[in-house]
Amino acid sequence: MIRMKDAPAWHPNTAPVIPRLAAAAKLAVTWQMAFLYAVTFGGFVAFSTYLPTYLKTVYDFSITDAGTRTAGFAIAAVIARPIGGILSDRLHPKIVVMISLAGAAGMAVLIALQPAPELSAGATFIAMAFFLGIGTGGVFAWVARSAPPDRVGAVTGIVGAAGGLGGFFPPLVMGATYDSVGNNYTVGLALLSVTCLLALLYTAWRLPGRSAAEAPPTGRESGRGA
Repeated sequence: MIRMKDAPAWHPNTAPVIPRLAAAAKLAVTWQMAFLYAVTFGGFVAFSTYLPTYLKTVYDFSITDAGTRTAGFAIAAVIARPIGGILSDRLHPKIVVMISLAGAAGMAVLIALQPAPELSAGATFIAMAFFLGIGTGGVFAWVARSAPPDRVGAVTGIVGAAGGLGGFFPPLVMGATYDSVGNNYTVGLALLSVTCLLALLYTAWRLPGRSAAEAPPTGRESGRGA
């Protein structure tokens, strides 16, 4: 029987949960990452939920065929998630998240154009799953870099909850904006694309590419360490 041991430097955090969550809620990084995760993971949840209906309505697939293709979408996103984490380690989470948002915005436009089945439409949906997947991995890698070490768990919990909430609203919007005359979801997909572009602009201009913990020491700090 193999027994795992904790790292020598690890100590359990025994502080009460509510104060820890309250402290995490006061951090700007918590809500920045929550917003990005609501878009990326929320987009994945929304597509996984609504895609069977979409494929049945737009492409006239049977429930079984639509469910099978939705499973493929989910698998592609799951595979892409660790890829997003690996890329974040090699590049930077900000770059990965920006690629994710730009790609998702573009794929939403292509999906609205209703590419022909099977190859074109399938490739488009798989690409959407890939972009959303790497984005979820990138956001969590960013949390690990940006959140204070003693609050990473609480921040991650809030960010994860935001992802679940982010996946709740898009299916409602898709259903409400469905054009029965033209048999399309153009308005809903356009709103998704705009949301991704706004998140992209916010990430590019408002979020730092380097956290305080990653910043190089100042001259004074270097002198202290000498």
